[in-house]
Amino acid sequence: MPVLGLLLIMVCSAAATALVFVVARVVPVSRRKAHNDVLGFVYAEIGVIYAVVLAMVVVGVWDTRSQAHENTYTETNALLQIAWYGRTLPAPDGDRLGGLTERYTRTVIADEWPLMGEQRDAAPAWTLFTEIRETVNTAQPDTLADQARYDVALEAVAQLGDARRERVNEAATAGVPDLLWAVLIGAAVTIGFVFLFGMESLRAHGGVAFALVLTVGVMLLIVCEFNYPFSGPLKVEPTAFRLALERIRAIA
Repeated sequence: MPVLGLLLIMVCSAAATALVFVVARVVPVSRRKAHNDVLGFVYAEIGVIYAVVLAMVVVGVWDTRSQAHENTYTETNALLQIAWYGRTLPAPDGDRLGGLTERYTRTVIADEWPLMGEQRDAAPAWTLFTEIRETVNTAQPDTLADQARYDVALEAVAQLGDARRERVNEAATAGVPDLLWAVLIGAAVTIGFVFLFGMESLRAHGGVAFALVLTVGVMLLIVCEFNYPFSGPLKVEPTAFRLALERIRAIA
């Protein structure tokens, strides 16, 4: 996690602890303690609702990143299958297909991956994908064995296209909606209730405030860092494409 984010959370936690002592000076504990039962009931309801929403968002962004990571291997597996099929084709089709798969992989790594962090895709990569598809589609199998390999290649092209569109869509549309972010930032309401309670021990009260702000802050930081799967320090890296590129070059 980013050091700056953790430092900010620690500062906010310390500030919440200090605020407990400030509130104790302004409003005596005896006055606040009289309302603990009612506040406790309301706080429990609000806390449970917020915890459920926050947990759902954390799980959602984590699942989105995991799916994006797995999808890169689905895409590269299809690329490798097409590259192997290219070896079975006579020249110049075989050489052309092998070259296209290598250029596509290099383009995704060098050009498209940085753009996905900006929620965009690279037009040259789409052009290369189209050329790969057309090269496979125009192949003419002569024997039953050729036909079997051709069918596998067609399936790999379809898988490549599906995985690519899913990856581009994930980069363009992933992220927590603004309305949901507004709900998450509503943690201020949940935390604010802590200062309304009356506890005999100010140290214990300060510890509770510190722990609550720290926990909620860390969860929000996780959501923030995993909000977009292809940007930030915890982004999905093109590892699958780098491995595939090495293998494609070995196949050629």
